[in-house]
Amino acid sequence: MNTSKTSTSRSTPGLFGAYRTLLSAPGGGRLAAASLVSKLPINMFSVSAVLLLSPRYSYAASGLAVSVMLVANAVSSPIRGRLADRHRVPVVLVVCLLGYLAGAVGLMAAAGQRLSLWIVVASVTLLGLCFPPVSILLRGYWVAAAGERARTSANSFESALMDITLITGPVLATWLSTATSPIAPFLATSVLMAVAVALMCAVREVPHTARPEVADWRGPLRSGPLRRVLAALFLFCAALSVVEVVLPIYAQQHDVTGYSGWFLAGLSVGSIVGALGLGAVSTPPRWLLPALLGVFAAGALLLAFAMTVDPILVLVICPLTGVTIGASFTHLYTAVGTTGPEGSGHEAQGWATSCSTVGFALGAAGGAGVAGTMGAAAFVLMTPITALAAGLLMLGAARSAQHTGREHKEPVGDQL
Repeated sequence: MNTSKTSTSRSTPGLFGAYRTLLSAPGGGRLAAASLVSKLPINMFSVSAVLLLSPRYSYAASGLAVSVMLVANAVSSPIRGRLADRHRVPVVLVVCLLGYLAGAVGLMAAAGQRLSLWIVVASVTLLGLCFPPVSILLRGYWVAAAGERARTSANSFESALMDITLITGPVLATWLSTATSPIAPFLATSVLMAVAVALMCAVREVPHTARPEVADWRGPLRSGPLRRVLAALFLFCAALSVVEVVLPIYAQQHDVTGYSGWFLAGLSVGSIVGALGLGAVSTPPRWLLPALLGVFAAGALLLAFAMTVDPILVLVICPLTGVTIGASFTHLYTAVGTTGPEGSGHEAQGWATSCSTVGFALGAAGGAGVAGTMGAAAFVLMTPITALAAGLLMLGAARSAQHTGREHKEPVGDQL
């Protein structure tokens, strides 16, 4: 029976066969809906906060609020993941939701009454600390629902939805703020997050595995291969963030500011295509991810060259560079899920969230600094080198996994 199922899964015709299998799994529809509505709040927050806080305080204050929320979210992500590993997930989700809603209410009340900025900062801190860990949980839930061989297609699906909400989230937030009220986006995101939590609670909970007899405060970080994968994820996010912040700066420096959104949209569209295109590969070879990171580095070099030629050429190159982004995220998160110790999958995903958030923040700061002083094309000094370093780390993780083995069902080398 198992052999027949595996054979059928491998021979599923068509590019979208893997996603059809994924969405038809028990609870697949709820998981897909929860994934979509849980990603909108985080991608709507920055624009919503700026539009709400800058007229009442200042641009610096709104920037501070966004930064504090992201840092709080990054710091608490592994903790929330560990709680989900060790306690009933619905309880963790509901408690986090209550804290999130309290932070959102505090933010709206403080901004509406123009209270002290410190109340705003305290509110966004609570919001970030208690962000319901729906995205952290989803990857494990997809595998539990559709099977281990669906891990890559699940991660591809998650990457594609993230890119879609990266495009639609800010647009929705801007429309709600300008057409109704600056508070409206926070009301909407509160409802969306409550819906996401309700959907997750309605799906069968992932069974817990026994914890190690010897407690280790490092949790999943005691795995050497996982540490290398997380470091590679951090470097890749930093490299990508440099590109994302440099493109609008390039547009300003060349008097084509209106192209800024199109540049970023091109990256996102390419990323979606790349993620979905490689999602049907259930067991990619171990060299695929380092190769993708190498191609991304080459795409960055090509993009830097295009910046010295013409903005139209940059617009053409952006989707081509973006093709490897979604695919790289897919296989990085697949590696996170297959190298962590048994029983700490949610915490490993929490660490992945932290590494990606910090990587994006540092990459944005570094990219803006370099582009502002040396010109946008100078990002070529940062992104290709960082992406290649991430690829080398993944090669090291694959070799390390071969020597140390792994506590999962399938060989790590095949997933890396």
